[in-house]
Amino acid sequence: MKVCFVSCQYPPISRTYRRYQFAHLLQEGGCDVTVVAHGNMSTALGTFVEDPGTLPADGPPVRRAKAIPWYLTGELLSRSGVVACPYVNWVRPAVRVAAEIATGPADVVCGIYPPVTNQIVAMRVAEQTGARLVLDFRDEYLGLTLGVRRRLAAKWQKRLLARADLVSVATEAIGDDFAATGLDRSRLHLTENGYWEAPDTIPAYELGKTTRIVYIGAISGAQGVDVLVRAAERLRRDDPEKANQLEIAIYGPDTPHRRATLSGELPAGVTYGGYLPAQDVGDRLLASDVAFLSLSSERYAYAVPGKLYDYVAYGRPVLASLPQGSAQRLIERESLGWVTECGDIGGLAQMLARVIDPSQRQRAQARVMDARPRHAAREHFLSLSRRIQSL
Repeated sequence: MKVCFVSCQYPPISRTYRRYQFAHLLQEGGCDVTVVAHGNMSTALGTFVEDPGTLPADGPPVRRAKAIPWYLTGELLSRSGVVACPYVNWVRPAVRVAAEIATGPADVVCGIYPPVTNQIVAMRVAEQTGARLVLDFRDEYLGLTLGVRRRLAAKWQKRLLARADLVSVATEAIGDDFAATGLDRSRLHLTENGYWEAPDTIPAYELGKTTRIVYIGAISGAQGVDVLVRAAERLRRDDPEKANQLEIAIYGPDTPHRRATLSGELPAGVTYGGYLPAQDVGDRLLASDVAFLSLSSERYAYAVPGKLYDYVAYGRPVLASLPQGSAQRLIERESLGWVTECGDIGGLAQMLARVIDPSQRQRAQARVMDARPRHAAREHFLSLSRRIQSL
């Protein structure tokens, strides 16, 4: 079965390796996959940077459709509610290329969100060629859209769900929201996230005098990583002796949000290391004692960020600042580490003092290693591949 996998954000740019793995496992599961990706995506905002290490030599073939560059124009139009997505200028060239791959009812076109442009491209190809339409939601769409943008988002979500032959969702919460709008559950498929790769062996978990905490990932308003810096400041104010036992390192793209929230002189013991290339992530995790995870508000209660599974893959206990929801429940159910309410600086400072205790870390790491085999992504995406082939 030919499957056209539409993802404008795709390696070799940062934060897209999971897209490669998604397409790769669909192919491994028996689908004949060709990826349609953006051929000249702007990196002007710093959200994405070039990272050749995210594109292995194997994997599905990739065709790259180029759009007329409009740089920041799309972002401004999207934020003002004029267009549904900053990348809609890519729709026409992407449809032209994708329609050469998914050419009829025997084929499938799959659009992955975010961004919604991928799904708009997939829907238009399905309408044009009669190909079957699969939509995958790695994230919430309408629920995260506010203000003037919500009208367009509501329109597109309704139209997309009505046309889709199959809707894949990353969490049960997203699927429940779609079912509440009237989507038949028989058209839903739960494709949970998980870790894509993991080392065959994890080195012995050493307990040094210093507790090394690392954050590796996006730095935007959604994550609210600055809560970790504020908590470190609070602990240094209240208990300097314990604060001196911490080393906190934050890695991520140098975005405007990073410069607004994590610029200037950081507290003693806290460093910002810039963007960490994909091939270096594993080594940096293995060199840490605890990995940090955060979400900034209740709007993200449905989400289980992919980095949580990456931390588990490398056997790192998790310290988290999260809303009550999917990720918080997973960490507590599996005893993967320690969780405080999102934005609770005082509570997180107390947790920082707690993780300094070597016995606490050692017990948490043992529980992570026990849970690790249960959280590989492979079977989830092979299951989706089989479901697509049954359409």
